[in-house]
Amino acid sequence: MNEQNTDTGEAQQDETVDDRGTNQSEGRALLRHLRDRGFDSSDEQLAVALGRPIEEVEAWTGGHAPVDDDVIMKARGIAKERGIDIE
Repeated sequence: MNEQNTDTGEAQQDETVDDRGTNQSEGRALLRHLRDRGFDSSDEQLAVALGRPIEEVEAWTGGHAPVDDDVIMKARGIAKERGIDIE
């Protein structure tokens, strides 16, 4: 891996994903909290609730793919509806 790729990875890590200032690592943590507290730690159940493919959810929770504002908003909405504190 060259220096340019490393810098890009670090930039993605700090990239803000929503209007609340949530960065990538905070977004992934938020998804993991929702999965663990509301879906029996099941990526599959969380994927169904979010309407996303399981592979995508596994990549987010495993830290292998960036999260987007849409999924963070959906996760917060699901948590609010279910009375789950994820932040």
